[in-house]
Amino acid sequence: MSTAGVSEAAVGGWTIVVPVKSLDRAKSRLVPALTGDARRALVVAMAADVLRACRDTPGVVRVRVVSADPRVEDLALRTGAEFVDEPADSDSPHGDPLNFALDRALGDVTGPAGVVTADLPELRPEHLSRILDVASRHPHATVTDHRGAGTTMAFWTGAPATRVCRFGLDSAARYRVEGGAVPIAVKGDLDAAARDVDVPGDLAALPGRSVGPATAGALRDPSVRLLVRANGVSATMVP
Repeated sequence: MSTAGVSEAAVGGWTIVVPVKSLDRAKSRLVPALTGDARRALVVAMAADVLRACRDTPGVVRVRVVSADPRVEDLALRTGAEFVDEPADSDSPHGDPLNFALDRALGDVTGPAGVVTADLPELRPEHLSRILDVASRHPHATVTDHRGAGTTMAFWTGAPATRVCRFGLDSAARYRVEGGAVPIAVKGDLDAAARDVDVPGDLAALPGRSVGPATAGALRDPSVRLLVRANGVSATMVP
């Protein structure tokens, strides 16, 4: 697809899909640092900040949330997003319910579309706006996570049939090799688009960075703050 054709496709506005795992299973690698309640609260808070950032980004006309958790549906409604049920394992023809659900959520979108993960507490509308500007120039583009193997964002500007989600193990390489995705370079403040929170070390790297208001509030909760500080994380965040 030519650059001109891609730019014309982006005029109608972007649809962004945000996947949120079931709260009881989400961010299991944070178990050493947080109790179950604190972990669930952090997952919801980060997702809320990501959804608001997507909603407030110029050029985004629709935000959808994909989850198997009815509690996440409440979050979607509060942030003005649409909700799409993630199917059970038995409903997925490829044994991968998340990617199947994402493909389904993207399948009826006629304009440019993308997936943004729900664990980017530093993401701001101005970050996503600049990334979408780059993504609009390519049929398929991705943002690689700060470890270099995973993917925090994936975008498509072509027909629905071209959209295949490949989140999971070594997704960055699979998006490039199997899907022909162009990696978007994120430097300087755009690093926020690559800094997902998966392990206690990611929490420990947050001091001094500007996280969204919901995430800041979760980290300031007394029960969470004690646990986070015990694991080397300051809860003094910029709301």
